[in-house]
Amino acid sequence: LKLTNYQSCFLAPISKNQAGMGFLRESEPLSWEDSQASLRLVREHGVEQFLAVFRRCRHIESDLFKWGDEVEHGIFSLVGSAEDRSRSVRVALRSPEVLAELRAEEAKSEQDAAGSQGPSDSCNWMPEYGRWMLESTPGEPFQGIDGTYQLESSMKLRRKKLASALQPWEVAPTVTSMPLFGTEDFCEPLHKPNGPAAASLFVPDEAIFSHPRFPTLTRNIRLRRGSNVEIRRPKWGMADDFVSSATGSFVPSTVAEADGLDHIYADAMAFGMGCCCLQVTMQASNLSESRYLYDQLAPLTPVMLALTAATPFLRGWICDDDTRWGQLAQSVDDRTVAERSSAIACDSTDPGDDRLAGRGMRTLRKSRYDSIDCYIGEGPEATKHNDVPLVLDEEYVKRLADGGVDEVLARHVAHLFARDPLVLFSDRINLDDDRDVDHWENLQSTNWQSLRWKPPPPEKAALAVSASGHIGWRVEFRSMEVQITDFENAAFASFIVLLSRAIVEMRLNFYIPMSKLEENMTRAQQKRACTDAKFWFRSQVVPCQGMDPAEGSELGDEPVALMTIHEILMGQESYPGLIPLCRQYLDHSDCKAATRDQLTEYLAFIEKRAAGLILTTATWMRDFVLSHEAYRGDCRVPPAAAYDLMVAAAEIGNGERDCPELVGQRSVPPPSVATGEPLLLNPSCSSKFSADCKPFATTAGSLLLQSARSCCQAVA
Repeated sequence: LKLTNYQSCFLAPISKNQAGMGFLRESEPLSWEDSQASLRLVREHGVEQFLAVFRRCRHIESDLFKWGDEVEHGIFSLVGSAEDRSRSVRVALRSPEVLAELRAEEAKSEQDAAGSQGPSDSCNWMPEYGRWMLESTPGEPFQGIDGTYQLESSMKLRRKKLASALQPWEVAPTVTSMPLFGTEDFCEPLHKPNGPAAASLFVPDEAIFSHPRFPTLTRNIRLRRGSNVEIRRPKWGMADDFVSSATGSFVPSTVAEADGLDHIYADAMAFGMGCCCLQVTMQASNLSESRYLYDQLAPLTPVMLALTAATPFLRGWICDDDTRWGQLAQSVDDRTVAERSSAIACDSTDPGDDRLAGRGMRTLRKSRYDSIDCYIGEGPEATKHNDVPLVLDEEYVKRLADGGVDEVLARHVAHLFARDPLVLFSDRINLDDDRDVDHWENLQSTNWQSLRWKPPPPEKAALAVSASGHIGWRVEFRSMEVQITDFENAAFASFIVLLSRAIVEMRLNFYIPMSKLEENMTRAQQKRACTDAKFWFRSQVVPCQGMDPAEGSELGDEPVALMTIHEILMGQESYPGLIPLCRQYLDHSDCKAATRDQLTEYLAFIEKRAAGLILTTATWMRDFVLSHEAYRGDCRVPPAAAYDLMVAAAEIGNGERDCPELVGQRSVPPPSVATGEPLLLNPSCSSKFSADCKPFATTAGSLLLQSARSCCQAVA
């Protein structure tokens, strides 16, 4: 795979062989049975490879602030017309073909532009887990706070280019998932479930992206666990009974048994990794700043999850919670029975399997996809607030310490190796630890947490700071759910970028105990958490004069309080609020006036959502289905409602329909490609999708809802 500078150098941590969700190599991955003999070797040499990176890159200084976003997309096929009572929608298993077309167009545009393109003029396209999915990024990293002014244009460009590659009956709204995913005949072309990789009652293996890494990952998670994954969410109106009903639950063997449960059940990785999200990766000036930024962003991950909540459906059912997070964690939960049960791990006389991490018998509190487990910053504050025990091997901590890594960071790195590698390639087992990083990245990239601390690839770190290919220490913010419009996605991504600058420049201190951060992550998934839930947050965030946040305060003297998200954003009593702090930073920054105006609009939108004046995507989507004429009051999403919802989301995202319930009174400009006009978002850009491009698959008036009741009105 040919990766651009943005992907191979900025977002991807290793080399041209890595892409998307890890390594996409040409060689065949090993089966789980064949992999187990090498698991310990990979863990041990992964530690050595991290140490090699650390030694070579620890002294990097004065890196520029570069950053970028990642948006995941789904392609859906409309079945029937808006007038058909039997209309429905399916996931379109065409992402390999669409990716090929988009990449070919990008290569042509790059050649025609002769290197004059900027981050808002070009795009990168990468595969994702599902065969209906793909990921887009800007062509180059943005630089500085003024890069936020280009972000929305870049997202619009990507949306337009993707639309140009669709069939007339396809749409690609930016939604987390298609409501009917996992129901009967939900994919196009149709395939039967219960294949050898997923062994699912609901999802066929053909829905997984075709590269062998993805079905191997699916199968190996299931085999290490000893059973299919179990995903359970509350049905609409039944959240109060959910915990007791799902604990120790019956595992259905038929679709009918699954549908008969008093909660929603799913059984495959695709239900989690098939959800689309919005992520932001930022480069710090040096190692120390990357660790500080990681820690200060951590308490914001549940806040941003609740603000962007957008997943009210699972397997054709209406859920009584709002986000994808829980089903993601459950969808890749490879823990053995003993690892999931403290009683079994403590009391069992079973010696376990020496090939597995912890012999497969050590209690692991969480799935490998979940919130972070520890802070990694320098100084006593990180240690003080790490009040949740880490599961790790002390031999790895000692090896890292002997290699020059301080204890806090050593424990973070070692705890990543409490998990097993999930996909190995036969030709990439015995490696040069001073040169290769495959084993380190294997574990690093499959500990899917709400933040990811990303050391640089040594060969890129060695380049001059001013070189276009140089890359340093980065932090990836991973908790946000993708939104329907480019305005929303740009607003939330820009907020994280802006807040990161305020944190660094003002030396803000957001530390709270890790145990309370985990409580917050659970609360963020609840229905209407954006407006109704209260979260633990630090009430004293501006350091006292002359005190650095890393220096800390006395033990037991914790300025932490329960606040609503609106209070976290806007302040209460002596606590100033995140948005006023961002505005204060802007008042003293040298950003351009246009950037300031754009960010001011984004901040106003986010404040309105937190205040409940604008709906979350989850609430808007659920209300759409509940008020649809086809809904029968049975917690199920009718196919006609799913069809109409995906059409509405596509039209809103394309700028063909106004929806103030989601974005306020701001009108999203209609995309010029829909009328066949040349697409020029940057006057200096010579690359465009012009009249040669296909129009949008959905144009204003062609797919307007005829009968569905909707809170939005089509733009005249």
